[in-house]
Amino acid sequence: MAAINERVYLTKWGNSQAVIIPNSVINQLHLTDDQEFILTIQDKSIVLTPVLKRPRDIHELFAGWQDDGNRDTGNGD
Repeated sequence: MAAINERVYLTKWGNSQAVIIPNSVINQLHLTDDQEFILTIQDKSIVLTPVLKRPRDIHELFAGWQDDGNRDTGNGD
């Protein structure tokens, strides 16, 4: 994974503050829209850890799956 060292800024966003995550980080970490994070503070640093989404149902589990036609018959053939 390539090291990224970019300067970002805290900006006003409604009644809160926000930091925009650069596209280079989004792409490298394969983050998605509405990505959920766990925010922790370690040694006076903010750490954002992406939450891995678990499928809610079988449709999400197999979303994007394409049948390759290979089958395991279980009889050793």
